[in-house]
Formats: sequence, structure tokens, C-alpha cells
Amino acid sequence: MAGQLSMRALAAATEGGSAVKPHDRRRSQRSQALVEFSLVAPIFLIIMFAAIDIGRLLYAYSAISSAARDGARTASLQVSEFSDCQIIQEVELVGQGFPVVMDPNSLVGNSDPNNPSGSLQPSTPPANVGYAYIWPAVATADPPDTNCTSPVSPRAVSQSVKHVAVEVQYHFTPLTPFVAGLIPNIIVKTVSVVTTE
Repeated sequence: MAGQLSMRALAAATEGGSAVKPHDRRRSQRSQALVEFSLVAPIFLIIMFAAIDIGRLLYAYSAISSAARDGARTASLQVSEFSDCQIIQEVELVGQGFPVVMDPNSLVGNSDPNNPSGSLQPSTPPANVGYAYIWPAVATADPPDTNCTSPVSPRAVSQSVKHVAVEVQYHFTPLTPFVAGLIPNIIVKTVSVVTTE
């Protein structure tokens, strides 16, 4: 009798049939789907969160670029000749959503952000903070936010070039620990140069 059962199972397997019961087959398929999901889900989640971080990075670049452009445009006007106050307000207003503060080195006698030299050059901001740097600056002492006016000396614009520049740097920190582990220090930097009027 046992020989007949094994012969039937062998015959069913060779004829395309299966000796596995239908409820065992469903359980096997569910187990296979669970294993496939556990292999694919982490990769999918890493890609999704990396895409979110890339979107945040592009938004940060767009916001600080706009802040630098508007700040440089304001710096080029005649009303900003003796003061950085209006430029600072403009940069902080346009850079909303990002804590943009004045670079402590944005003082009288600072260097061009496109060709930094000397002790007064743009410095790197701490994590999740942006620094605005005005060249040539009018601020006479640190912090530049509160010492932004010079009643006696105007902005020292080169008479041959007649350019002013505003640089904004933002220290971007990714949300995804995996991305932050790969690239911990992302400095988003933009410089806007405008001819004075």
C-alpha cells in the first residue's frame, strides 16, 4: 500500500501535478512575498528619503540664491551707501524659512568673496544656519547686525570695477542618517555680484 502511494505521488509530480496541498502553496507564496518585501523595502526607503533630502537641498539653494540676489540689488542702490542695515533686512526677509544671520567677518575692510584674502573673509556657518556676507561692508564692528551704519565713511566701492557682492552660505544637514553619514558637511553657497548705480 505504501508503495502505491509513493507511486501516485511520483506520477502526479511527473505529470505536472503537485504533491503539495493548496493551502501549503498559499502559505509558501505569502512567505516568499514577505521575504521579497523585506529585501526591497529598505532600498526603497533609502531612495525615497534621499529624494526628500535632495529636494530640501534644491529648495535651500533656491532660497539663499534669491536672498543673495535681492541683497546685492539693495547694496547697489545709492540709499545703501552708508548702511548695511537695509541689505541685512532684505537678506533675512527673503531667506525666510532659513536662519540667515550676518557673517561676523562682514565688516569694513573685508575681502571680495570671489577672491578671499586676509583675515576678514567669509566664514563657514554652524549646522542649519546661513551666513550673509556683504562686500564691501559698511558695518564697523561685530556683530554687523547692530553696527550696520557708518555715518562718516561710505561703502568703499572700487571706482574701476564698481561692483558690490552679497554671499550667502547655508550649512545644510540631511534628514536621513544614511545620507548624513555619507556627506556630513554640505555647504550651499551662492554669490551675487551687481554693478552699483
